[in-house]
Amino acid sequence: MSSSIFRAFWLLCSLLICVTNAADYRLEGSVVPSHYNLTIGVLRNSVEPTIFDGEVSITLRVVGTLEVQQIILHADTLDITECWLLDAAGAQVEAIDISRLIYEAATQQVRVPLTEAAQPGKNYTLGFKYTGHIRTDMAGFFSASYVERDTNVTRWLALTQMQRINARLVLPCFDEPALKAQFQLQIVRPNGYQSIANTKLKETKALSQDRFVDHFKETPVMSTYLLAFMVANYSARGNESEFAVLTRPEFYDNTEFSYHVGQQVVSAYGELFQSPYAELGNDVLQYASSPRFPHNGMENWGLIIYSDDVLIQEPGYSDDWSDKEFAIRIIAHETSHMWFGDSVTFSWWSYFWLNEAFARYYEYFMAHQLYPDYHLDEQFVVRQMQLIFGTDAQNGTQPMTSPESEIQTPSQIAYKFSGIAYAKGACIVRMWRNLMGAENFDTAIRSYLQQYHLTNTVPYNLFYHLFEHWPKNQDVDLVDFLTDYTEQVGYPMIIVKALQGNKVVTVEQSRFLLNKDDGSNATLKYTVPITFTTNLERDFYNLTPYKYLHKTVNVLWLDFTSPIDWILFNLRQSNYQRVFYDDTLREGLLLAISATNHSGIPVENRAQIIDDLFNFAQAQYVDYADVFRFLEYLAKEVEYVPWYAVYENLNTVAKRLTPEQLPDFRIYLSSITAAVFEKLGVGWNAQDTPLDVANRNKLIKWLCRYQASNCRPKVNVQFVTGHEVPSPDYRETFYCAASGADYNSYTMLWGQYYLENRTSEKNMLWAAISCTRDYETHYHKMIISGTESVEQKKIGIARMYEENPDLVQAIFEMITENIMELAYNFQSWSDTAEVINDMAEYFTTREQQQLLKEFYYSNHQFFGESEELLSKSLVTVEKNLNWAETHLEGLVKYLADRNGSSCLGATSLVVVLLLAVGSMLAWP
Repeated sequence: MSSSIFRAFWLLCSLLICVTNAADYRLEGSVVPSHYNLTIGVLRNSVEPTIFDGEVSITLRVVGTLEVQQIILHADTLDITECWLLDAAGAQVEAIDISRLIYEAATQQVRVPLTEAAQPGKNYTLGFKYTGHIRTDMAGFFSASYVERDTNVTRWLALTQMQRINARLVLPCFDEPALKAQFQLQIVRPNGYQSIANTKLKETKALSQDRFVDHFKETPVMSTYLLAFMVANYSARGNESEFAVLTRPEFYDNTEFSYHVGQQVVSAYGELFQSPYAELGNDVLQYASSPRFPHNGMENWGLIIYSDDVLIQEPGYSDDWSDKEFAIRIIAHETSHMWFGDSVTFSWWSYFWLNEAFARYYEYFMAHQLYPDYHLDEQFVVRQMQLIFGTDAQNGTQPMTSPESEIQTPSQIAYKFSGIAYAKGACIVRMWRNLMGAENFDTAIRSYLQQYHLTNTVPYNLFYHLFEHWPKNQDVDLVDFLTDYTEQVGYPMIIVKALQGNKVVTVEQSRFLLNKDDGSNATLKYTVPITFTTNLERDFYNLTPYKYLHKTVNVLWLDFTSPIDWILFNLRQSNYQRVFYDDTLREGLLLAISATNHSGIPVENRAQIIDDLFNFAQAQYVDYADVFRFLEYLAKEVEYVPWYAVYENLNTVAKRLTPEQLPDFRIYLSSITAAVFEKLGVGWNAQDTPLDVANRNKLIKWLCRYQASNCRPKVNVQFVTGHEVPSPDYRETFYCAASGADYNSYTMLWGQYYLENRTSEKNMLWAAISCTRDYETHYHKMIISGTESVEQKKIGIARMYEENPDLVQAIFEMITENIMELAYNFQSWSDTAEVINDMAEYFTTREQQQLLKEFYYSNHQFFGESEELLSKSLVTVEKNLNWAETHLEGLVKYLADRNGSSCLGATSLVVVLLLAVGSMLAWP
């Protein structure tokens, strides 16, 4: 396709997408804002703030050719007390009687009727005075508090969260992402506090002895959801006029790491995009933390607000490998939004992925560039791609791009905030980059960001720049390829078969579905990039496609001059697809992956093969026995990424095994983890890499949960005799294992829990001690008789059976023997029903099902409206038992035969030895 044809197609699609407009929820577009002058007054006293004062003047313009009889904008739960309209010269056109304002609660709009129509092409200023609510639900303008450690005094702060459509809770505004404008902000606050906002503080003026007004510089042109401010008593690390991290004073010494990460990330993005942050239009960037926040972070331009645990690394508590990795990723994610989202913004919520796909991609790959020890490039495939594959293979999935007409109401907008926008979007971005090459991709992205700086885009704006820089030697219909994965749901599996003695391989495609009968469209086709290598050349890192399997082509034929031993498709799991190999090719891969150094097959592909096999078994393309037979190779596997894929998938099977089947599973688990357990053990040392730490943590959790490899006693020895407190990475895992291994360790940990004052540490210890096998003592003395919250007690009950799967039935019988006791303790039948429902998810036998039925019929009348949840648990158990009977019969036989063969082998060896000894004794 030529550049001119693509441009015409792009323009047509853009028009078709943008023409849709639902009058009820979308603003009519006859009036557009250019500037907000906003004053907020807050914190009138030291108690929890509940009300704020607001005044806003909105500079706007009438567009089009028609005069405007009314101005429609957004306002939600605001009490407007004054309203006026000025002309461009500042002269009053009219003072609008507020009784004439028309509020529409469903659409969260306010209509301002005009006695004199506003004229096309002219500028006006619409003003309001109002009051609003400082909320407690972390939306709009809300309050948070913390207790100072030194003084035990409660300190209040107020802060904002405008995304998705919460700016209308804070000011009357045109609350749509395409209606960008500049903001001039003033904050009126009491003495003893400071205010921070999107931009640099210009000056502070005294209104009285106790109240001050802070004036901030004008923001760049930006969407309303990016407006942000805080009123708090914070201290800053760094230069507040350039880059700073702001937290409460007691945490100042704990922000050095996040400050350093931020400096690196901002500089790296400026270099990558060839557009330094300061040149985007805002000369200050501040990171601020909050003890209450609905997300890990929010990308407000110039004032990124994070939850405390992102920016604060406390020595001995939150400064371990996993906490630091979390901080690195989230900082990289939110900072990337200064370019993707703030400077260049999607035009409507149906294209939300234009922000989040890139932010999630760079969260991993910029973080990997700066901190390679974490191998986040490799981890991406198991933590993002394989994660979202599960969602995207079901009927409940959604396309990355939805038609605007389908995304109008608040709930429809919320629908786009899904893993599809984040994780699938990042996978698709990674696929594009690898297919077109890093240099081409980076050039295309720079061009896109430069052209649309301070404006809004739809996907075809991005596609045009990708098209312009796509390699010309690739035979692909780019329009099809780019839209197949953004406007369609799901993804393909490529079906690979060997013919003619392994000299010919055929490749076909089909949409992968976990359940072909769930109502999904199984006929969808995709433009499928094909990458592969064989034992003949072993080139695992050439991600340029060999060919594209087009939607109109049924079969792709690959011919080889010599028979191949094995073939590996989708190198480094770079493309958004699964790969199904026939029996011959799967056996070849098993031999290859079992060979020395796994034949060079990268960890991403080893994880891919594992994840694909588990999912093919769930979809009943293969038997779980074949999967577990393949996984015998793991006895030689020591790397984290393949093991991550194992653990994530193994849980689906392990949860469905009966108590009688668990011993065979335990033997199998001990066998396949032999090499990795020998390498890592239960101890730790200074030479451990971040992936060693993560690998050991998951390994110990699994071995100890199923009491394999003598795990719990080994950890308990380490716990009892070791003089070093485990790092935060390991504490819950090791304490859980020790608690479940020995009653003395349980009581020691209970003592630590009782003396601990730090909330996060106390919660961790509670979860850990609840792993005990002495469930009766823990339940009656610590849960029923304890003073913990209901939520903590529910966690405690769940941990008992989750970490001791062989005790599920015994724990259920104990609790239901006197259900009144639990309900009285909770003071809630609904919470009691949740406990039963959650536990029922772990039932694996018809006997347990019968116990649940008997409990239901004897007690359902006590549960009131929560009876529905109990009834749901009966359905869940029936579904799970049916699934196990349908899916696991072959696996159960395989594990029993495998372990029986081992026992027979050992017995036979003893017999042979005895005969040999007898012969020797009988020799003259």
